[in-house]
Amino acid sequence: MTPLDADHAELRAGPHRGVLRVVHSPAALNPSDVGKLASRHREPLLLVVPAASPAVRTAVDAAGWSCLIDDGQQVTGTLRLAGHQVRIGRQGGDIPSRRTSPGRVPWGTFTLVRRLVERPWAGQQQLADATGLSQPRVSQALAALTEQGLVRRAATGWDVTDVDAVFEWWLRSYPGPRGLRTLWYGLDPPVQQAQSVVGLLSHVGQERIAISGDVAADLIAPWRNPHRAVVYAQTGVDPTAAGLTPAGEGDATVELIVPRDPGVWPGPTAEKSPGSLPLADPLQILWDVARAPGPDSDEAVRHLRRVLRDRRQRSTGGQAA
Repeated sequence: MTPLDADHAELRAGPHRGVLRVVHSPAALNPSDVGKLASRHREPLLLVVPAASPAVRTAVDAAGWSCLIDDGQQVTGTLRLAGHQVRIGRQGGDIPSRRTSPGRVPWGTFTLVRRLVERPWAGQQQLADATGLSQPRVSQALAALTEQGLVRRAATGWDVTDVDAVFEWWLRSYPGPRGLRTLWYGLDPPVQQAQSVVGLLSHVGQERIAISGDVAADLIAPWRNPHRAVVYAQTGVDPTAAGLTPAGEGDATVELIVPRDPGVWPGPTAEKSPGSLPLADPLQILWDVARAPGPDSDEAVRHLRRVLRDRRQRSTGGQAA
């Protein structure tokens, strides 16, 4: 699978290939949900759900779509590529439907928090310019964050009340970048693998590339040897050209992510990367380090938090929260 953007992927199985829109639902759907999707999308879909009732499977088959059921332990389903069916996993019995309400992710609010952690801002219009949000949307988000005790307005402008409290809130609340994610394995050190993938992405003309996770943390706050490189890109690429092979969660040394979250990229006032690799937003690096493999990830997070806190204090002359 090669992600083309945050919504589309090219899938290949032998001589068969197809470009599918990927729709991931954290909640099981019912047949009426499938009908609503069919009315909105006229292109082939790959539906990824945690469970599917017989009626839902029938509706998906009638639409001619691909469907994968990921119950957290195994993935089963059928891919339809140019009229050819590819069975995935062991086809078991029907799984009963489960429904929840996932809600919409407030990406703008998370981006606003990212910018306030970088530095204090004078006013709402400046924050709007830095986040790409409208001024009324910034005002709404600030009001919600103020109610949670995360931000405050001082004489000089808006700032976080306590950067450590924001770090805790971020690690607890951020839902991840979403989008499309592929996993790869290589024998070279993760830093070298990241450089190879960045080289591939640059070769095909990508302008937005960002490194996160262990590799990024090692560049700004060296503490432990990186276990895995996280690479964010606007569109995907096939890393086999860099000597990588597809991998499972436990073996992967590289994650290539085409994110839905527009805030993963460094902000307008972010510090320049200390090396040749372009770095992701600091809070993105913190979140990726927290979920990185290895028994000492908690200590790595604490070390990175100290470095980010100290760097913020230096950039603001020791006046920031």
